[in-house]
Amino acid sequence: MKPKHKKSSAPHSPPLGRLPAREAVYQWLKRRIVLNELRPGGALTELGLAREAGCSQGTIREALLRLQEDGLVLRAGHRGTTVTPLDPVEAAELLALRKRLEMRGAERAAARATPEQIEALRALYDAMVKAAKANDEYLLLVLDMEFHLGLFRIAELPALDQILVRCMLHTHRSKLWAPAHRRPLAATATRHAPILDRLMARDTAGLARVLEEHLDTIVDVVAPALAS
Repeated sequence: MKPKHKKSSAPHSPPLGRLPAREAVYQWLKRRIVLNELRPGGALTELGLAREAGCSQGTIREALLRLQEDGLVLRAGHRGTTVTPLDPVEAAELLALRKRLEMRGAERAAARATPEQIEALRALYDAMVKAAKANDEYLLLVLDMEFHLGLFRIAELPALDQILVRCMLHTHRSKLWAPAHRRPLAATATRHAPILDRLMARDTAGLARVLEEHLDTIVDVVAPALAS
């Protein structure tokens, strides 16, 4: 049985008036892929997307190249472009890699965090809570990623940033593809509070413990889908 998906409030065309066209088209396509509006494994054509977006094929091509870097599309020359499929084996490996990267970052973050970095994470947490109250699933997802990336970047391991981004994007896509594995939005937001608390206390062992619990819960949520 195919999973049922919630209706999304994503625009049918990019909001070109708010951002430069190239950025707007990239963000529009990224949102549609992450929310699985563009189905895993589905074919994409530059001409078709350009018509839908009301922009040039060059703008679409540039967006697809950026999405390839994110791991969200596969470009295969004359065979065209497809949305990256959701494979259970890859999902398990990416979840394991995400945990390894974030745990290594947590070992360094508590001792290195500046007051400004902690305040930035607190602001992201507050924004997550507001997004959950507004029932804005995609904004909450974006803020969730920014929170985890912000924590990881305190560890100053920049060569690993893009790898972690790919892992997180794939994790979110996998969870959204299977509605039974979603949490209430409020719970998704507030479960970041213990991470922030331990960072503010500069408790290295405590930060590692709560972050591990947080990530293990992600694995537990997705695990039934991997076994099915």
